[in-house]
Amino acid sequence: MWFADTIWRVTLPLLVVALAAVIANPPIGLDQRLADAASLEQSGKSAEAMAAYQSLLRLATERNASRGAILDALSGLETNAGDYVSAVRHSNEAAAIYAGQRDERHRSAALNRAGVALLYAGDYRAAERSFGEAIAASSAVHDDAGRAEQITNLANVYLFLGRYADASASYDAVLGITAAHPDQSWTARRRRIVLVNRATLDQRLGRDEQALGIYRQVQASGRDLRPREQAQILMNLGVLYRHLGDPIKALKMYDDAMALFAREQQVDGELGVMKNRGIVLALDLGRLEEARQTFSDALDRATKASNRREMLQAQLYRAESELRSGALEAARADFQICVEAAHALGTNEEQWKALYGLGRTEMRLGRAAEAADHLHRAVKVIETIREAIRVPALKSDFFSDKREVYDALISVSLQSLTASELFELIERSHSRAWRERLGLTAPVTAASVQKALPENALLLDCWSSPLGSAVAAVTRDGIDIRAIVVNQEAIRNLVDTLAAGPSNDWRTAAAKIAPNLLPAALPKGVRHVIIVADGPLALVPFELLPLGRRLLIEEAAVSYSPTAAMLFRAGAEPTRIAPPWKLELRAFGDPHFGSAALDEAASVRMRLAASADEIRAIDKEIGGRSALHLGADDRKVYLYDTSRSAPILHIAAHASADVNAMEQSRILFSPRNAASSGADYLFLKEAYALPLKGVELAVLSACDTERGPLLRGEGVQSFSRAFLAAGARSTVTTLWRVPDRETVSLMTVFYYHLQHGASRAEALRLAKLRFLRSGSAVASPHYWASFVLTGEGSQPIPRAMTSTSVIAIALLVIVVALIAVWIVRRLAGSWRGRTDTDPPPRQEARLPFFLVVP
Repeated sequence: MWFADTIWRVTLPLLVVALAAVIANPPIGLDQRLADAASLEQSGKSAEAMAAYQSLLRLATERNASRGAILDALSGLETNAGDYVSAVRHSNEAAAIYAGQRDERHRSAALNRAGVALLYAGDYRAAERSFGEAIAASSAVHDDAGRAEQITNLANVYLFLGRYADASASYDAVLGITAAHPDQSWTARRRRIVLVNRATLDQRLGRDEQALGIYRQVQASGRDLRPREQAQILMNLGVLYRHLGDPIKALKMYDDAMALFAREQQVDGELGVMKNRGIVLALDLGRLEEARQTFSDALDRATKASNRREMLQAQLYRAESELRSGALEAARADFQICVEAAHALGTNEEQWKALYGLGRTEMRLGRAAEAADHLHRAVKVIETIREAIRVPALKSDFFSDKREVYDALISVSLQSLTASELFELIERSHSRAWRERLGLTAPVTAASVQKALPENALLLDCWSSPLGSAVAAVTRDGIDIRAIVVNQEAIRNLVDTLAAGPSNDWRTAAAKIAPNLLPAALPKGVRHVIIVADGPLALVPFELLPLGRRLLIEEAAVSYSPTAAMLFRAGAEPTRIAPPWKLELRAFGDPHFGSAALDEAASVRMRLAASADEIRAIDKEIGGRSALHLGADDRKVYLYDTSRSAPILHIAAHASADVNAMEQSRILFSPRNAASSGADYLFLKEAYALPLKGVELAVLSACDTERGPLLRGEGVQSFSRAFLAAGARSTVTTLWRVPDRETVSLMTVFYYHLQHGASRAEALRLAKLRFLRSGSAVASPHYWASFVLTGEGSQPIPRAMTSTSVIAIALLVIVVALIAVWIVRRLAGSWRGRTDTDPPPRQEARLPFFLVVP
């Protein structure tokens, strides 16, 4: 009781004081607090603003416009902070609130914010859906400003997905919207954004001159551009000029951008320009001392600004310049400082670069053990970073420059590691992101590969780099690794000679490539050689390499694989021969079109003259039903129709591969609908998203479909990789252009052997041998060595019965049935009229066979 009285006497005065304070200073309204949070956000105090919005969200429990506004604001901050999951959740909740209030304008804005967060998170399909809903909502209330922004964002999704034709059409749509509202305040800025995005698309498609023209147009029309925006465009121009091979103009753009950033006192922008300038000086112009001084100036500027990240990067670039100029001790000291600084800041990207630089410096100083230690640490950091990346495309980009670290480690370890350890390190160095697209995430160990190899197979896993090359020969019984010399000039001569036309000159180049690449003789029982090529070796048709006095193709079937991990890919369940009404083949060819935006229409038409004949010839060889899309019906959209899946997909078309930019590689189709006359395209990046699950074999009978840019650490970015990643189990693609008529003959023989049960690799081998041993002009490898099989090669394809087989079986059944009826009737006739009392037929006496009767 005393305790309760004491509490009451103490708390009562406090309550009175608190009540008086509330009366004197009433609580601030929700709208005012929302405005205060917005002020914090506008002043750049993002953390304080986020805390304020989160506090308001706990107070605003009613699902009204105020809660929707708080959720919208919080979502924007979360997107900027990289918390995309929370941003999407809050934007979608806001959209639901606005939907309940029938406020389509605000709902579309919330859906747009959700789409932006999904775009940054790499969930492109979900982003596409969110932007689509936002566009529909904006259209319903005639909000053209919102619709223009949302279509722009949707076009960016298409850009990331590689759907460049759709991206271009969307940008055109936005430009049309802005043209319809020339006097609106939002028009000029939206038009500039779209034009800059279109310039980015043009750069991806190799249209550097068009991109350059757009940047100049934006500069000329953008009188209201802020100095910071002008500087950013100049930075983009500098990058473009460098790509065009004009480093002097690039430096001029960087200097102009530097002046604008300085006027605005944008230190981050200045530092970015200085780094780009130093890179041009070091890598393009070889002015290493000037580059080192530029990076030293950047280090001083970053130090004065107390920007530790920029300090670290400037010192890292300076160390690289010192290493390249031969100032090894200075480079070693700078790299060591960078390792410690990166560890202190927790910046893994700079940490692996510093360790890599330190490893190379130690190699130059002749300290192999120390170099290996630093490189092992660098690889460990790289592996940690890449594990945290969830977007496959980003993993490919991430790994492209880091392959050099693995190359250095393999090179320095060739004499110190076992064959199994080296093989596993080689496998870690290539096609990592690609195989993760297929879910092949299990570690590739020597033991697991040997166990997965077919009994009659030999795996040749290659490693090729500027620091050295080697090949691992793997069978079920053992692993042998030997150093090789990759003769790039001989490889170019071989491919160029074969592509040019029939000739015997290819033998000299093939003989120069073969030493040590192939064993002296195939191990006993080997009938199938699986090649994991690397670097320039990806262009080599291994079938033509001499093995003793014969070619490899005369000894064994050959297939290719981006990685040994393909051996772990789960195979389809073995199936019996399917009935003749089962869909077995889907084929595309003979496109009809009026114009081709990316090609010369007349030339691509001439190359496709026999594609329809090719498909009809294949159709006659294959059992089951076929879906043939020819002429105007040769439409890309049918590739996405999962309701008509077939185990064989055949595309006979015009294709173009660009060895410098994967974005330009494409396959041509007929216009997407009757209203259009322009050819449609399937771009390489877009092909990765095709629904090809259930496709056992995809044959791309088109020009150069196995060619493409070489991405270090991932290999050649070809259509075979895209179709395999999309679900196909094996592909047939081409290394160079081949004549139409000869292709028809080769494909006919190939499909004949497939239908008769040969494995995929063996069927292609038999077709090639048919040409090689023909004694005619087509014996030249120009006509047949271009076709290569990638992926599963040791298994036959699932087959359906042909109509001829069904008729033959039916006739056989009828004949057997008639014979059975005839026998039954004969037996029935011989017993007709007899009774049970009739004596049995009289038996003639027979003598033993060994008696001789005189």
